Amino acid sequence: MKKLILLSVLPILFLTACQEQNSEQTETVLMKVNVVQVQPAALTQTLRLSGSITAKEDISVRTPLVGLQIQTVNAEVGEVVKKGQILATLEASNVQAQLRQNDANLQRAKANLASQQSALTESEATLKRYQTLMKSDAISRQELEQQQAKTRVARAAVQAANAEIAQVQAQLDDSRHQRKKAEVLAPADGVITQRSAEVGNLTDSNALFHLARNGELEATVEASAKELSLLKTGLPAEVQVLDQTTSGQIRLLSSQIDQTSRTGKARIQLQTPAQLTLGTPATALIKLPEMQAQATLPLSAVNFNADGTAFVMLVNHNKQIERRPISLGEVNQGTAEILSGLKVGEQVVQKAGALINEGERVEPVTEQGVK
Repeated sequence: MKKLILLSVLPILFLTACQEQNSEQTETVLMKVNVVQVQPAALTQTLRLSGSITAKEDISVRTPLVGLQIQTVNAEVGEVVKKGQILATLEASNVQAQLRQNDANLQRAKANLASQQSALTESEATLKRYQTLMKSDAISRQELEQQQAKTRVARAAVQAANAEIAQVQAQLDDSRHQRKKAEVLAPADGVITQRSAEVGNLTDSNALFHLARNGELEATVEASAKELSLLKTGLPAEVQVLDQTTSGQIRLLSSQIDQTSRTGKARIQLQTPAQLTLGTPATALIKLPEMQAQATLPLSAVNFNADGTAFVMLVNHNKQIERRPISLGEVNQGTAEILSGLKVGEQVVQKAGALINEGERVEPVTEQGVK
């Protein structure tokens, strides 16, 4: 009887031992998955901003004379000009005719003054002689008074002639000034960057030329409001123009954001702008100061949904895969800042897109080995 009981128990013990062995084998067959830990890191970000080569100081050249025909154009785009150089002339026949008329009026006024001065000299001499004769009663008092009146009239005539000359001279000066306005002059040394003046066209309030003062050029690039908030004057920049690269630094930042484009401008002073051409597209690479991020991951560990939101495959303390939504901050050189969703020290599957399902148990492996 004991023998029968023993024989019946042995298969049960054997089966139990096999099950325990299979269970142990199951425990050790977890798939190994490479993971990375969330950790703080110093990030350096480089902004890439697009724009073009512009004048450091743009000067609009206009004329106050509206409605006059452009007679000559003497400067072209790219030409170096000097202050006071004639860029264009306007048709000013009416002004020239008025100038000639005023000049003739001045000559007549001067001749009249000479005549009145001669008459005054003669009248004063006669008055002096009458005063002498009056002492010897050679003339009557009435004759003396009449001569005194004539002398006063002569003096008034000279004063009027002088006033006329002053008036005509002012008119002549104005005519000369108007004629000078018909010459469109360069207000400063520089390079012509734009010309809208065309022979035969009538002048209006628009600029006839644009001038880069002293020929100085710089790069003007556009930046979003967020990007502008990261920039400051004096930051170094590398500016790429066609196949050239030149160094520079931020000279000026927009104080306002354009309400239409929602962008502002950064103006970059260039160290070697001589070989650049106005209007050429330019790209500025600006390295921002280093920032300390509280939590980071390699960007390769981040997955993205169709709507652009990010998530990672987290290995929790039970070695189970957990899908975890996250919010990203700055991304630089393959490292992503984690704003929310993860804590420092948590482990994430290293390669996004790995064929791993949520809830699956895995064996996390770091660069140092199995965790």
